[in-house]
Amino acid sequence: MELLQTVLSFLVVIGVLVFVHELGHFLTAKWTGMRADVFALGMGRRLFGWNWKTGFTFGPIPEDLDLEGRTDYRLCLLPVGGYVKIVGMIDESFDTEFVDKAPQPYEFRVKKNWQKALVLVAGVVMNILFAIAVFWAIPMFNGREEHVVSRLSYVEPGSVAQRAGLQAGDQIVRVDGKSVSTWEEIGESFGLIASTGLSGSTGDHVVDIRRGSEERAVRIPGRDVVRAMAAGQGLGMNPEGMRVSLAGVVTLAPAGKAGLQAGDIILAADSMAVRTTPQLQKYVRAHAGRSLVLHVERKGTTLLVPLTVSEDSTIGVELAQSYVGETRTTTYGPLTSLSMAIGEVGGTISMIGASVTHVFRGDVSVKQSFGGPIRIAQMASRSSELGAEAFFRFMALISISLAVMNLLPLPGLDGGHLVFVGIESIIRREIPTNVKMRFQQVGVALLLGLMVFVIYLDITR
Repeated sequence: MELLQTVLSFLVVIGVLVFVHELGHFLTAKWTGMRADVFALGMGRRLFGWNWKTGFTFGPIPEDLDLEGRTDYRLCLLPVGGYVKIVGMIDESFDTEFVDKAPQPYEFRVKKNWQKALVLVAGVVMNILFAIAVFWAIPMFNGREEHVVSRLSYVEPGSVAQRAGLQAGDQIVRVDGKSVSTWEEIGESFGLIASTGLSGSTGDHVVDIRRGSEERAVRIPGRDVVRAMAAGQGLGMNPEGMRVSLAGVVTLAPAGKAGLQAGDIILAADSMAVRTTPQLQKYVRAHAGRSLVLHVERKGTTLLVPLTVSEDSTIGVELAQSYVGETRTTTYGPLTSLSMAIGEVGGTISMIGASVTHVFRGDVSVKQSFGGPIRIAQMASRSSELGAEAFFRFMALISISLAVMNLLPLPGLDGGHLVFVGIESIIRREIPTNVKMRFQQVGVALLLGLMVFVIYLDITR
């Protein structure tokens, strides 16, 4: 059942985002007078589809079928992308039959360069607009739920926060002079620090805290914030009110044999109070092959559960984290929500740029920063379990990532096609077809190699 949910969540996310992206190419091609023979979700063999001439059919259609300028809308075998086959364009289909024929006014190759560029960039624009629409609708219709807490319950050893001198019990009052009272405001402040770090603003940032009855200033290097957030590690700060629970328990693993159940709340491990999932994971790993006692809350009752950690340092549980403190929900008007949405999309793009920059600098490992289809499927499933808002937010973030990736100036991507259009605008003539074909072949090979690499990272992770 869990595997089915993971697969379905992945297919929904990829299907919707690929459809949105390809719809941008398709509509713009039609608007500029180009013909699109195929609009496909998925790659490879045609499973089924519809066109005006044959109607709804299963399997492939004859290659010499003349659709007279209409489109075959199809679903293909491999759920790893999609494409719009625009007549007169060298793309991943490697179709060059049109080369030896007289150019037609509806072909990509005869259109003005600005029209070609518009068609190529339309998919990216649609992905960005989708993300803006999601981030705009959530605060306007659902409101934004904020955790009314600014006091730390746990600071991870070796983290950015711990190195800066922050301690459990500290209350964050201001970040760079801006007052904060919710955990979301704190996160946005540090997210802004991380995004501005891409432009070189990596000096110290001042965090005013209240420790007991005393107020003091703590300085955190901006470069440390950028590196940590680019690697997806966070700063190591955890608010009061967070509780670690069990989302699942493997029956034949140590946890299942000891009697732990899904829904149990972990209060402590031996004498250590448990505040966060990384804290518990680290403690369990340090006790491989040894016994420990978990203090568990179940239906209002506290239980002591002894168990022995397996030699591979696991106990067979899926951990979750929830907030049980005070919250407040605020709804916003259309213009304010739109402004928030645009800011959130811009900040996400900056963070992606910062992550890529730090990977090339060697500050952050590739394994920490990039994920493939397996990781996306796992995250999609987890976000779907948290509700519609979390699922749509995840889709919006993946949509932005897809947009940024497609703009990279690499053969086989929209950015690579844009490079050719730019060169043709400068030299005022079309680049030879054989040159485009070579680059397209290299690009597809690189993309396939990259896909294999990220799947390998997913498996080893």
